[in-house]
Amino acid sequence: MWQKVNPVGMRVGTMKSWPSEWYAKSKRMGSDFFVEDIQIRNFVDKAFPRAGISKVIVRKTQKEGEIILFASKVGALMGKNWEKIKSVEQQLKDKFHKDFKINVKEVRVPELSARIMAEYIATQIEWRMPYRKVVKQTISKIMEKGADGVKVQIGWRLNWADIARSEHFIEWRVSLQTFRSDIDYYYLQAMTKYGVLGIKVRIQKGTQYNAKKKTKKDVMSMVTNQD
Repeated sequence: MWQKVNPVGMRVGTMKSWPSEWYAKSKRMGSDFFVEDIQIRNFVDKAFPRAGISKVIVRKTQKEGEIILFASKVGALMGKNWEKIKSVEQQLKDKFHKDFKINVKEVRVPELSARIMAEYIATQIEWRMPYRKVVKQTISKIMEKGADGVKVQIGWRLNWADIARSEHFIEWRVSLQTFRSDIDYYYLQAMTKYGVLGIKVRIQKGTQYNAKKKTKKDVMSMVTNQD
């Protein structure tokens, strides 16, 4: 049976690192940390709506935490003298009773971020721009920055039609079944006057040929050499 999976989640642990870093001593603590992690991400999305954030990494313990924001508009995100960042840190402390520190890192090539491109498409569609024109311009920008392939899917009442449908826009190839393909994926909803449009963006940045995995014999040889 054919099943659809998240291209990013399927590659976590092999091609991509974990977006959350914390350790739980018990199952109860792990479930609490998991729910808290979702709440933190929702809070950050509401505090910085469509601010050009590419990725959010959460690192935390029971008493403190760190949130790393990878953004294309660093100046607009921080505000004057870090005022916006400091206010969000205080709000996080009041809500979760932890000392959170927010660090912002710049994304030099925002065109290769699926989240930033999905936010751009959604904003243009909400401004009543033709969706085909917006998607084709976005795909051309992505390909100019060196992407191997792009796939954009838009669904629901396109052009305010009575019957919902979905359209796919593909440029070159996006190998979803190849694990060594570096694919960035994001799903976003555009709130229009005639309903909600779903937008899916998949960007293949390249193919990584990693070294072969270490076997038990290789590990044992490394241990004996250290001794």
